[in-house]
Amino acid sequence: MTYYDDLDNDEKRVTAFFKAIEKKVHGICYDLGTGSGILAKKASKYADYVYAIEQNPLIADKTRKNLDKYDNIKFIQADATEYQFMENIDVVICEMLDTALIDEEQIPVINNVIKYAADNTEFIPMAVYSTIELINSKIMGICYYEDEHPKYTSLSDEVKYGMIKLNQYNKPEYEEDIQIKVKNGGLLNAIKITTYTILTDEVILEPTPMLNPPLLIPVEQLNVDEGETITINLKYTMGGGLNTIQTTRRYNK
Repeated sequence: MTYYDDLDNDEKRVTAFFKAIEKKVHGICYDLGTGSGILAKKASKYADYVYAIEQNPLIADKTRKNLDKYDNIKFIQADATEYQFMENIDVVICEMLDTALIDEEQIPVINNVIKYAADNTEFIPMAVYSTIELINSKIMGICYYEDEHPKYTSLSDEVKYGMIKLNQYNKPEYEEDIQIKVKNGGLLNAIKITTYTILTDEVILEPTPMLNPPLLIPVEQLNVDEGETITINLKYTMGGGLNTIQTTRRYNK
């Protein structure tokens, strides 16, 4: 099983994207970061023509052969962050997502394609937003929370932040002060970031086995009590990688 097989076998992820494609795709559609081509193939049922763009040479030849069977799909091996779009764009599918859009190229790609899009170009997904939660966990560094590991204790509710619309240019550098009320007292030493994907007005996708696993990020230790408010300054570059993450915490007296 390859990484792309795991993506395709993530039923929750694929089903949600298929619902969005069925509702939105028409005309000229671009599938950016097409991978195995599974979303491009679905889109071909509703679009006049689909351009499927993929840069990765490890999957490109196989995907090209698979998509050659479709009369209304053209496979293009190219870097979607630099590609010059020639056709009118009715719909953009771009699943290059990662938690808080930090470690994949969704934002660099969208910031390129938006230069060529029309006012009525549809985007799948439409937007993402994240939540932040105060936690205690025995972690040595930034890591993903997968298969209920590593274990952690929640010290607060999830607080929503970082709504990013994907039909417009977004500055890659992100910074926000987020105030979080302590629900359960204890030793604060990390935060949990969870990202939700808005595919359509009706379809919002939470993390799945192969999409946006929550991030656990260490912060400076602080004993906190129920009812206190903590401010977390969270800074990172979308598309820049996990090493761009910076956090500071402040106790609000």
